This record gives sequence, C-alpha cells and structure tokens, in this order.
Amino acid sequence: MSKKKNKPKKIRPEVLKGFKDYSPREEIARQKIVSVFKEVFESFGFSPLQTPALEKIEVLKGADYGEDNLATIFNFTGPEKVEMALRFELTASLARFVAGNHELPLPFRRYQFAPVWRVDKPGFGRYREFTQFDIDSVGTASMLADAEIMAAICKSFEKLNLPNYKIRFSNRKILNGLAKMIGIPVEKAPDVFRVIDKLEKQGLDAVIKELGAGRIDKSGDKIPGLNMDNEHIILMREYISVYDLIVTAKHELKKEHDINVEISDDDIANFFVNYNPTAIRYFIKREGREEGIGLGEEQSTAIRNFLTIKKEDQLSVLRYAWSFMVERINKFQSGELGNFGDNKSSEEIKCVFDEGIKEYSTGLFELNEIRKYLEYLNVPEEKTIIDITVVRGLGYYTGPVFETYLDDVPEIGSVFSGGRYDSLVARFSGKKMPAVGASAGVDRLLAALLSKKLISADNTVSEVLVTAMDSEFSGEYIKILNEIRDAGIKAEIFLGETRNFTKQVKYADRIGVPIAVILGSEEFENGQITIKNLIAGREQAKEVSDREEWLKAENIQVTIDRKEMIDYLKKLLSKIKS
Repeated sequence: MSKKKNKPKKIRPEVLKGFKDYSPREEIARQKIVSVFKEVFESFGFSPLQTPALEKIEVLKGADYGEDNLATIFNFTGPEKVEMALRFELTASLARFVAGNHELPLPFRRYQFAPVWRVDKPGFGRYREFTQFDIDSVGTASMLADAEIMAAICKSFEKLNLPNYKIRFSNRKILNGLAKMIGIPVEKAPDVFRVIDKLEKQGLDAVIKELGAGRIDKSGDKIPGLNMDNEHIILMREYISVYDLIVTAKHELKKEHDINVEISDDDIANFFVNYNPTAIRYFIKREGREEGIGLGEEQSTAIRNFLTIKKEDQLSVLRYAWSFMVERINKFQSGELGNFGDNKSSEEIKCVFDEGIKEYSTGLFELNEIRKYLEYLNVPEEKTIIDITVVRGLGYYTGPVFETYLDDVPEIGSVFSGGRYDSLVARFSGKKMPAVGASAGVDRLLAALLSKKLISADNTVSEVLVTAMDSEFSGEYIKILNEIRDAGIKAEIFLGETRNFTKQVKYADRIGVPIAVILGSEEFENGQITIKNLIAGREQAKEVSDREEWLKAENIQVTIDRKEMIDYLKKLLSKIKS
C-alpha cells in the first residue's frame, strides 16, 4: 500500500507588523513626491549622498548608549562581534560622514532619501520601515542656510500643488533661555522639551503623566516617564497649559459678558496680559481643587505671558518676545521675582539668569535674521510664522527649529521639519561644527495625501499600449513599439494570450493607460495607424463589445499616416497631461 505524500505547507502571504508593500499606484505617487523634492533641492545646489543602512550602534546612539537606548531600534551583534543597528534616521550617518572626510569642502550641502527603521507603534501612515527625505547644510553658522532650507521646503510643496501649507519656526535658544530665566533646572530642559513636543498629538494630560512616572496609552502599552519631582511637574504643567488657559479665559470672560458673545483672541490675550485676578487664581488654585498648586503668582504670570505672545506678523512676535525679556530683567533687578532660584546663592541666581538672558536674546536675533533672509528669498510672509512655543523633540537641536504643516491634513501633524544641530558632528570629531537640516517622512505624507485625494495616483507608468490583434503583424507591432520608445514615450505591447480587441482595451482601462495604438489589416494595407484617446473613450466605451462600433465613437480616435504617429502622440500626451 503506497504512503500518502505530505502536501507542502502553505506560507501565509503576509508582511510583518509595521511593514507594508507599496502597490504600483502607491509607489508611483511616492516617487512623484521624491522626484519633486529632488528637483527642487538640486535647484538650490544640494548634492545627493547615500550612506549604509547598517551602522555601529554608537554612531546612531552615541558612545555612552545604554540598554534603554536600544528599545526603539532594530539592533543585533553582527560579524566580527560588532554591535550594530539599522539606522533610525539619516542625520547621525551624515555627521559621521562629514567627520570622517577631513578634505570635504565646507559648507557641505546634501540631500538624501532612503529607508529607515524604528521599533515604533504602527498607526495611520506610521510604519516600522519608512522613507525619509533629508536636506542639510553642514559647516556654516549663517542663518541664510536655515532660511534656504525653509525656502526649498516652500517651493517643494508649491510644485506638488499643495499651496495650503505653513512653516512655524522658533529657536531652542529662546526656550533654553526661558528655562533659566524662570528657574527650570537646565539639565532637565532637553528631556522636558522632548516631552512637550508631544503636546499637540497626545494632549496635556498625557504629557504631564510622561513628565512624571509615565502613562498607559490607549492600547494598554506602558510609556515610560521622566520621573521629575512634583514641584517641577507643577511648573511645567503651567508652562504648557496654553490650551487650558484659553478655555478657562473664555469661560471666565463669558461670565462677565453675555453667554452668547463670541470671545476674540485679542480678548483672551488681554485677559492674560492684564494680570486678570481670575487667571492668577487659576494658576495658584487649580479649578475643582481646594489646595493650591504651589506656584508663585509672578512665575505663573511670566509663563502665561510668554505663551500668549502670538501676533499675526513676524516683527510683532519678535517685539513682544523682546518686551517680555526686558520685563524679566526689570523685575529681576528690582527683586520682584519671588521664589526664583530656591536653594541657590544670589550670585548663582544672577549667573544663571544672565545666561538665560544672553541665550534668549541671541535666539531672537537669529529669528530676525531668518525673517530677513526669507524676505530676500521671496518667501511669502504668510507661509512662515514665528511661533516661539515650537520645540521639536530631538535632543540634538541647538538653535532655530521649524515645522511644516498642511492645512488640508492637519491630523498628521508636521510633515517636513528640522532645525540647527551645532553639536552633533562633535560626537565624532570632538569639535563643534554648525549644521542645519530638515527631514520629511515620505510615507506618512503619502498616506495623508492619498486619503484626501490630494495627489494623483496612477496604476501604471505606461503612456501608450500597442494592441496586438493579429499574430501575422507581430513584427510590425514591435517596430511600432520600438519607434515609440525611441521617441522617449513610455510604451508597452499587449502580452496576454487573447487576441480579442475589447479584452485588450479592458486591460488598458484596468491599469490606466491613456492611449492605444491600433494596427489592423486595413491600417496596414493603407500605411496608416489608428490612435485612440482611451481617457476620452472610457466615457463612451462602457460595455461596447463590437470593435467597429467602438471605433465609431466621436472625438476619441484618429487614423493617420504612420509617419505622423510620433508627432501626434506627443501632442496628444501633452494635452492629456495638461
């Protein structure tokens, strides 16, 4: 009796969690985005660079990395027992490249697009493997470098036909100076700002929990916290409570007016700037609680005033931010800062405060330089907004930072962002080298644009399908195909088994080819060719199965001399694309 043969086990056709395939429709659209970025950045004089996908862990994370640093990257021990990882961004590899090539002319201006990998929580447009597109200038401290990158981003979105964008920019020096001026420990500032950067996506309560012991996200996963002490959490809660403040201001103002009266932004600003007693009580005694929060009135007022520096034009923002600093200096000199600098000597307090003033003012000067350069570069002022509460999360940012938002898809947050990182190259060379750059998550941008139908999505790159209905003319079909391709037109010949004309046209419809070239016995005998505009024809062809009836449709086909084929195809393609 013969034994039964074991059937081979079937493998499930699935991808790993957080990874995805890109269909031709998605990939063509993605390459369109990359192509525009590449064209614009090269027009600004940026050159391409590629670096390895694998790097030593210390290149990516620094020489003093610990186990905690490895949780978000794909890492392993490779050949020669080297600890390595897949890159999770492109900037560290750039810094390593610059530091390792001593003869490199500076400034070095490069763009790079490549896949990166992160052990991240997958979500809409968020994957564990994704494409980043970076643009950087290394070796220059000029604020023109920052402005040029912002201008290139603006031009890119204009060329992508996405005019509803805005770049919000600020300076980490202003925030660092603010921290020193109001008594936030300087060693805590980078981590604090990294968490604050999540405010828009995660909300106030989540950020406050992350400053402390951590939180549990919606899926039940544990998000570790900074374990800041309660006093500093209270301080930072008030620093980032701008949304709570606005809601409270509207609530309190409506108590003083008719409940149906609309409260304007100016009303809210005046509510804070004028030191409204109700607003101060809100800081000292949280709504719904009996106990006070322990924050001094002057300190809370200073934070509140800083966060309300929002004016329509850039110069007004800078003027108000400068006035805020002058006010702090006057209060410090007159001894009105209350409990500022607990547990420090007066000399230490003065030293930290002076450092804060210097850093804050430098940040303002740099923003003003960028503002002027953007004007010289013909970037419309309404497209770039100074917002001095912008943080950016990565710890290596040292100066100006910027974020680009699309008004049509606000839910995806920032789509092309970056800033100045003057200390990163020093990780390898031991010497600071000024640098500025920005990065776009191409896949997240693509997912958002496709979901809103803000980018065209084609299923094929073919512009012409050469139909093949008679094997007798196979040689002629291929000659026609070669002639079309030699003219720089993307073309394919139907390779299926059927010779049925209607089925071949249906194939063209499914993949979205815009033009069909038809050669039957009649055309061959007369030295002619028939060209069909399939885009127009699809509106009329519907369920027509008879070739002769289909060919009678008006304004969608023409029969011409074969020698005129290429000129006609080029004109028709130009018309279709326009």
